[in-house]
Amino acid sequence: MVIDLGYEREAPATRLRDWWRPSRVLRPLTYAVCAGLLLAVAASAPAPGPVLVPTASYALEPRTDFVVLGDRLYVSAATTESTGQPAEHRWLLSAYELPSGRPLWTAPYESSVEQVVDLQAADGLVLITGLVAGEGISTPTTAMDAETGRVLWSLPVRVVVADGRTGLVGGWSPRLPAPAGSTVRAVDLRTGQELWEAAYPVSATIRPVGDGRAMVLTGDGRVELRDAHSGALRASRVVPPPGAGPSFAVTAGDTVVLGYQDTSGSVGIAAYDRNTLEPRWTRAVAEEEGRRISACGRWICTGTSGGIEAIDPATGALGWAVAGADAVFEAGGVLVASAPGAGLAAVEPDSGRTLFDLAGWETSVAVSEGTGLVAVARGRGEQTWLSIAAPHTEAPRMLGVLPYRVWDCVPGTESVVCRAPTDQLRIWTYH
Repeated sequence: MVIDLGYEREAPATRLRDWWRPSRVLRPLTYAVCAGLLLAVAASAPAPGPVLVPTASYALEPRTDFVVLGDRLYVSAATTESTGQPAEHRWLLSAYELPSGRPLWTAPYESSVEQVVDLQAADGLVLITGLVAGEGISTPTTAMDAETGRVLWSLPVRVVVADGRTGLVGGWSPRLPAPAGSTVRAVDLRTGQELWEAAYPVSATIRPVGDGRAMVLTGDGRVELRDAHSGALRASRVVPPPGAGPSFAVTAGDTVVLGYQDTSGSVGIAAYDRNTLEPRWTRAVAEEEGRRISACGRWICTGTSGGIEAIDPATGALGWAVAGADAVFEAGGVLVASAPGAGLAAVEPDSGRTLFDLAGWETSVAVSEGTGLVAVARGRGEQTWLSIAAPHTEAPRMLGVLPYRVWDCVPGTESVVCRAPTDQLRIWTYH
């Protein structure tokens, strides 16, 4: 589940696992073809030793969520009262070492639901954002020591990591007083103390853009580039045309692409240098296309009536296109195209050509950079095939066959974590 709070256009990497699960209507012929291809590859080489080696298994309550970041597994679960009922707004985050599965620590955080809104790592810290419903909705963030789990601070708002020492806050909580208009803030990640704030008479949002900098978008059409830690203003510009308000920002390389809608309702995108806000190019898009703009590897991808086009962020020139696709995005270091009715396919980043088809596989979109994608296919009965699609490869690598069903599989660093029957969370390593 992805909880969209409207903070930024790009979805948090840690919460992409559930986006692209195919229909539960299985396609036996497709699976048979996949299995046949895997067997053909395996038969062409000497019989290897076991690739997928189980390392740990844990009971997993139905009301839980889990996230994998590199060599760490994080599991959230509700705390319970003496009555055995879940405690209101109190959840526990448990950390485990991967691939061993060794328990590291457990710490409390505030949330009303099991789904993690966001989980971030930053220089010895772990930041978890929950969701609390009540009089309005709030997204409290709790910071913990990554080695011990000790809670360092908690704020009643979502905090986004800008660099190893700074977090950004795009608003404040309805529980706290705030100046009229909108206010953006930065906090020290070690203490949770406010570093600086900037108030605006109109709506304003803030997001990190790399190299210790933050971008502020205001409702009156102004864009500001600030030092994330000090708040010092580095550059400021009005987005053309006059009266247009920037609606989102996408970063690719040293370019920031802003979407806007002018007073006549026309939609467009405009590209700027990420360090100076010097304009680079503009492009008019249809309203429907303006909703499908995202970073895709080193490109900016935008939807068209015929599919997805990859645009060079520096020049605005067309790089390549994927006909029939409704999205192209990077997950786990693999560039993936999605097409209605056809499922997912890995595409080559420089040309957009299809590398291998993932249709017919349950593919959980990766949650860590460079870890690849885990592909799950069903065999006879409960049998499950597991493969890993690594970055810069021409085909998935088969990891093994399991005699039972697994789902929600995500990769770590040389590890795979899946939900399994009887409310289990299982961990394997591979080599």
